[in-house]
Amino acid sequence: MIWTVTSIKVMVVDDHEIFRTALVNIIGLEEDMEVVGEAGDGLEALALLETVAPDIALVDVTMPRMGGAELVRQMESRGIGLPVVALTAMEDERSVLELSRAGVRGYILKTSGFDDLVKAIRSVFHGGDYVDPKVASKLLSGFSKHRDKGDVFDRLSDRELEVLFWLSQGLNGQDIAERLFLSDKTVKNHISHILSKLEVSDRTQAVSLAWRSGLAAKSPEEFRR
Repeated sequence: MIWTVTSIKVMVVDDHEIFRTALVNIIGLEEDMEVVGEAGDGLEALALLETVAPDIALVDVTMPRMGGAELVRQMESRGIGLPVVALTAMEDERSVLELSRAGVRGYILKTSGFDDLVKAIRSVFHGGDYVDPKVASKLLSGFSKHRDKGDVFDRLSDRELEVLFWLSQGLNGQDIAERLFLSDKTVKNHISHILSKLEVSDRTQAVSLAWRSGLAAKSPEEFRR
């Protein structure tokens, strides 16, 4: 997918100064991104948001004083609708699940490459989702153990499978509508049906299920049964 060149204003929140500085430097090399602020924890981030207006926040899940999940809750309670990409380690399962319930749409491992990092930022900024496949299993552990994973997608129509596939590739509803020659309303209805049939509460959990099952790695033509 080709993004329109624009300046994505990023706030970086991480308590490890060396790692945070590396993130700031790498993001600063991207032509369509700029770092407008950095903070060492959630409390510093909330204070920073009084003086800067980022388009998206890159947030460490585990930090002293206030971690990523609490930061997202605090932003929501203050009416700050800031998209978030969560930086996580595999052992942060509880916090990752909390972030998912709060509506966070981007998850990237700290061990991931910088190419994946900037891809996640762009995807979430443009309204899509980005879930590292290794994080997907953590997101699913709280609600999919009871389900027969081999049959779960049989509930979806061919078109719903296509829509879910493109969601898993980071496209937003408008992008999917254009690609499949559908109206925005039709795509929204498909997404609503997908969430209901898969018994998940948001798009991120649906995308996680798609990655864990291998559906996201298939070709969309395979869904035309």
